Amino acid sequence: MKNLLRATCVAFGVGATCFAMSAPSHAADILVAEPVAAEPTIWDVAFGVKGANDYILRSVSQTRGRMAIQGYAEISLFDWVYAGAWASNVDFGGNDPSIEADWYAGVRHTFDRLTLDVGYLDINYVGQKGGHDLDFWKIYGIAKYAVTDNITIGANVYWTSSYIGYNVDAGHASLFGKVAFPGLLPNPDLSLYVSGELGRNWVKEGFAPDYTFWNLGGGVSYKAATLDLRYTGANLSRTECVLTIGQRGSCGDRFLVSLSFDTSLSKIK
Repeated sequence: MKNLLRATCVAFGVGATCFAMSAPSHAADILVAEPVAAEPTIWDVAFGVKGANDYILRSVSQTRGRMAIQGYAEISLFDWVYAGAWASNVDFGGNDPSIEADWYAGVRHTFDRLTLDVGYLDINYVGQKGGHDLDFWKIYGIAKYAVTDNITIGANVYWTSSYIGYNVDAGHASLFGKVAFPGLLPNPDLSLYVSGELGRNWVKEGFAPDYTFWNLGGGVSYKAATLDLRYTGANLSRTECVLTIGQRGSCGDRFLVSLSFDTSLSKIK
């Protein structure tokens, strides 16, 4: 019974945004576009929207296999400080919040080819129908290195001591990489890329299963639009999936298709 209650709550905790390559600046899951890079300015605002056949976070569906609409806006100052918001529809069952809304802020700067990013992330679930308050926070660190103009590698780590509103330690970390192929297509505005990620998710022993997750895919970008095709999975059994997200069918290898639009004020002035 104790595990069953935890399974219901943990269902919501997995929804905590891990953006590192996945959402605005976090996006540790490579599944969401990063803000469009621009020349350093005193201030700028990046924003975007994405439609996908699923909201997959660390290889676990947050929408029970249904479509997701996501969006973000982020302000940056002096090419150092930033703050933003990201949101997506979710569907876990149970107390059933309808939206995940995340607020984040941090310090991010590029030193030649190395980009360092540290920040704070506040995860909120909107529309929850009573029960335990599942909102919680994370701190994170991200490092990315441009090996060449077209090859980027990186790593990230996220941690909390209040997992889904309990006094429980949890975190996740991953290695990721991306290779772009500019000029491969006849139209100079079209750019192909491949990218992937390998990571580990862990929670206090006895609360939920630890697991390894991965994704591999590629896509094509045209100006502000990106079409991404990705295959993702994790080493979670059906039983472990219930203890992690509350449903047997939200885990397992699956295919993700998304179309996103990302730009910034400096790009459209």
